[in-house]
Amino acid sequence: MDVVLTQLADIQHRYPDARVEPSPDGQRVLVVPDVPVAEGWNLPAVTLRVLVPMGYPHAHPDCFYAEEQLRLASGAEPANSSIQPILGGQYRWFSWHLGNWHEATGSLDQYVRFCERRLREPL
Repeated sequence: MDVVLTQLADIQHRYPDARVEPSPDGQRVLVVPDVPVAEGWNLPAVTLRVLVPMGYPHAHPDCFYAEEQLRLASGAEPANSSIQPILGGQYRWFSWHLGNWHEATGSLDQYVRFCERRLREPL
């Protein structure tokens, strides 16, 4: 059984349009549309993109991507982010690293919740 697709079903309980797509380099990308962001950002919601590394869940996700135009409401660049050309487009990359991961208990839903925490902090 494909653990990524099994865990995708958990995410789809909260985000029905979430999906997994192939990336140009052979990895998979978790795409989660309509993730709300907190007041203090210039957009009300984003599409979250997470590279699912080969070897997942033994290798864990690291960092995430959102729309290129995502900024703080003031127009400033968010901390620990930059624009990166990836996945055939330009996206805002967040250098946001999960502190601990255990392959037996970690999940993509857990990682999405981790990313949501960053998007609640407009800094």
